[in-house]
Amino acid sequence: MFIADAHCDTLYEIAICHTKPEDCVVTPDRLRRGGVGIQTFALFCGKHGTHGTAYQDGVDMLNAVPKLGVPVLTGELPDEPPEVPTGILSCEGGEMLEGSIERFNEFMASARLRMIALTWNFENEIGYPAKGGERKGLKPFGFELVRAMDAAGVRADVSHLNEAGFWDLMERAALAPIATHSNCRWLCDVPRNLTREQVKALIDRKGFIGINFYSDFLRTDGRATLDDVMRHIDAICEMGGEHVLGFGSDFDGIETWPDGLGDPSCFPVLLDALRRRGYSEETLAGIAGLNMWRVLKESK
Repeated sequence: MFIADAHCDTLYEIAICHTKPEDCVVTPDRLRRGGVGIQTFALFCGKHGTHGTAYQDGVDMLNAVPKLGVPVLTGELPDEPPEVPTGILSCEGGEMLEGSIERFNEFMASARLRMIALTWNFENEIGYPAKGGERKGLKPFGFELVRAMDAAGVRADVSHLNEAGFWDLMERAALAPIATHSNCRWLCDVPRNLTREQVKALIDRKGFIGINFYSDFLRTDGRATLDDVMRHIDAICEMGGEHVLGFGSDFDGIETWPDGLGDPSCFPVLLDALRRRGYSEETLAGIAGLNMWRVLKESK
């Protein structure tokens, strides 16, 4: 079964934290053992907001791509999902672009970003984060960037964006926005998770939602189990979202995770648990990877 993961922070660990590739959570061997065909590697540039070195961090992470040990697609996608571990690139923290469409074009030419999380946890030139409670929407450069992203086939990732920015995207983005690593706020009430209204909007637009494995986003007391992951999957499927649902593990970016779901080799454990829960093979194939593959292939 083809498996895809919409988010990990392995490049940040290697390039910025100087972690040895073999000491990361996401490794080629674990991807192979987990059956992962597409792993999204984020250029995580939001750590310090606009006061940091986001652009240079992005360049440093791009330079570290060969250290990942898997091929990374920076051109056209193949007709069929890859059968061996293969990477694609995203951005987490739009301050990497320094408020410039020229910077966007630069990273597109060298990296072919597939998705951009417009903010991390700080305000930037694009908009405002979910963390903090700001009620303003996208800034002028945010709207300009979204137009450029639509034209280039890059999805807007709302996983760290505030609600006003989310609804701006829903109204103005031509390509359906996605949430690469977010869960259900009514099951775990943290700003990083999505409300019922946001989930419904993503379903209606035929976007994508990647379930995050971070324990604190699965359960309010942080003591998450595999059952909590499945609760969030159940909740979205109950809303009719089985065709937009997938995985956004956040590996190498989280400190805690459910027992038995700590690295990419564990994806089959989750799929087997969902199978025992009564999910059909067709639905499982979509959640495992084909829903994300659809979004990637539609982003032309």
